Amino acid sequence: MKYLINIIAFLALLGVIFIVILNGAEPITLQLWAPRYDVVSETVYHTTKTLNIAFYTLGILGIGLFVGACAVIPFYLAQTEQLFAYKRELERSSVKTDSSTSQVKVLQAKVEVLEKALKDALNNRY
Repeated sequence: MKYLINIIAFLALLGVIFIVILNGAEPITLQLWAPRYDVVSETVYHTTKTLNIAFYTLGILGIGLFVGACAVIPFYLAQTEQLFAYKRELERSSVKTDSSTSQVKVLQAKVEVLEKALKDALNNRY
């Protein structure tokens, strides 16, 4: 699933680059503010700005990438923190297992010594 999402994102980025290349020389006119009315001449003026479509598309792409990164980074950092906490917990549990295993071995050795001593004591008694 992760690879599929990466492939789709890469293809979308290539699509945007293709659109930018196709529309490199095309201008776009944007109306920036509401119209102004001139009372004396009774005409309406619009404040406009002419931009290159390629520049406009790349600007939208850059803003989208920035917003996407800002939205994903907190989740990534939280997941990384949880992963480190899980690793620490696994290390603690493995240390506890190692110490309990060594304690069991020591107790088994003591039991064997006591069993041998009991057998020797019983054999010497008769």
